[in-house]
This record gives sequence, C-alpha cells and structure tokens, in this order.
Amino acid sequence: MKKFKFTLHTVHKVREIKSERERLTLSELQQEVEKAASRVAHIEEMRNKAVENYLQKLSSGKQLNAMEMELNANHFASLNTLQKEAEKTAEQKRLECLEQMEKVRTADVQVKITDKLRDDQQKRHQFEADREEQNNIDELVSTKFARLVQGTK
Repeated sequence: MKKFKFTLHTVHKVREIKSERERLTLSELQQEVEKAASRVAHIEEMRNKAVENYLQKLSSGKQLNAMEMELNANHFASLNTLQKEAEKTAEQKRLECLEQMEKVRTADVQVKITDKLRDDQQKRHQFEADREEQNNIDELVSTKFARLVQGTK
C-alpha cells in the first residue's frame, strides 16, 4: 500500500477550507432557522386574526349557524395543526444548527492546531538556520585566528 506524505502547509490549507465550508453550511442553516421561525410567527398571526374575527362576529350579536361554526372550528384546528408542524420543523432546524456549530468549533480547533504546529515548525527552522549561521561564523573566526597564529610563528 502506497503511503502519501503531505506537508504541514497542505494539511493546514485543507483544514482551513473545511472550516470555511462548515461555516457556510452553518450560515445556511441559520437562515433556515430564521425562515422557520418567521413561518411559525406568521401562522400564529393568522390564527390570532381568525380568532379575533370569530369573536367579533360573536360579540356583534349576529346569529351563527351550525355550518359556519363548524367551518370556524375546522379552520382553527387546521391552523393549530399547521402551527405545531411549523414549530416542530423550527425546533429540528435549531437542533441541526447546534450540531453544525459543534462541527464548526471542531474544524476551528483543528485549524488552530495546525497553525500552531506550523508556527512551531517555522520557529524551529529559524533557530536551526541561526545556529548554522553562528557555526559558520565561528568556523571563519577560528580559521582566521589559526592563520594569524601560523603567520606569527
């Protein structure tokens, strides 16, 4: 089986891309939550208006026939059912949004880890380069000193 080797930079870029995708999905889910909540509010508003209209008819003193009362009762029942379904959908969307927030958090942690590893790797590389440069300078000074000592003999 062939093993693949990836640079830390490549892994970091892949994790950054994944984090951005998770954030995009989260924003889409948040929009869906807002739409579901506005649908619940709209249905509740429709239900309240229907009840208000029914109460106005009752308080006006008009006689309502059985058919009209049954239609109103069915209308209220259907609005209640719609509202319950919309609330259930909104709650489901909220739960999906919470799950996605956890995925975003995990992706962000992974990005921070590889970023920290990359920073450590750069510091280690700079330290090694500085040490090698100092060794080269020390060798030059030692060689110059050795030539001076040989030249004075």
